[in-house]
Amino acid sequence: MWWRAGGELGAGGSRPEPLGRAFWQLWSSSTLSNLADGVVKVAFPLVAVTLTDSPALVAGVGVAVTLPWLLFALPAGALADRVDRRAAMLTANVVRASALVVLVATVLLGSGSIWALYAVALFLGAAETVHDTCAQSILPQVVPRKRLSRANGRLHAAELTANEFIGPPLGGLLVAVGVAAAFASSAALWAVAVGVMLLLQGRFRVPREHRTSLRADVADGLRFLWRQHLLRTLAVMTGLFNVATNATFAVFVLYAVGPNSALGLSGAGYGLLFATIAGGSLVGALIAERVEQRLGRARTLALGILGGALIVTAPALTTEPLLIALGFF
Repeated sequence: MWWRAGGELGAGGSRPEPLGRAFWQLWSSSTLSNLADGVVKVAFPLVAVTLTDSPALVAGVGVAVTLPWLLFALPAGALADRVDRRAAMLTANVVRASALVVLVATVLLGSGSIWALYAVALFLGAAETVHDTCAQSILPQVVPRKRLSRANGRLHAAELTANEFIGPPLGGLLVAVGVAAAFASSAALWAVAVGVMLLLQGRFRVPREHRTSLRADVADGLRFLWRQHLLRTLAVMTGLFNVATNATFAVFVLYAVGPNSALGLSGAGYGLLFATIAGGSLVGALIAERVEQRLGRARTLALGILGGALIVTAPALTTEPLLIALGFF
């Protein structure tokens, strides 16, 4: 299996150096954390439609989940450069698990509401920005530079599979069992991720030669981005693409789930439909290098954007779930 370091072969048939215990501890914790993210991602809109009939309020749940990335992503990046990244990841997952425990308690007591869902979604989103930023930043401190590409590929593949491929259908199935079951399962996954991360020993704070404020670090990063024409263009392009897809999926649950919806899917079917996006992403990741070699980077990027446009146009062109799944893939 690809995750067993001893089973890989390097150039000339030689076995590459193992990634080490520390990496696999990070890998395991991050995978569990992303699996919880994937469950919550599908569970929140499915729960929202049981609490309100307002399309605007249902769409607001998607906004609440993603808004923290707009508000806190830059401060989270600056924070990752000034704190122990392992400690920040642990804190973020403890906070997220605790928030869901509170939400489960409100559901079991019969006092759940769309507003409680909003509050927890904002809370989870803010903690996610810190966790995911630190998870990306800590990797060079866990594996040597010469093994970084291989380690990054393993970590990204696991995160994508857990967050997009396994988590959504699992979330749909759990919501079918009960709202409390879906949220309690995510809280448990984050708790286990904390336990695994505690096994990772060491300090992971980046040495700083000069003391600066968080605001100064953010401003310096923005100035650097603005001066780099290519990075600036990619940032704008990615931002617009994310606006389009997030706007679509904010209301997609109303279009897809329930006997009176256009697609008539169950909660489990909704999760499976989302999993096709992850399946396409994994295949794309595997063939990206070959496509780039044949077409060049610019043409490959343009092709990727056009293909990605099918995600937002497929539901507008047909109500056949299999065709939409094909477009998502």
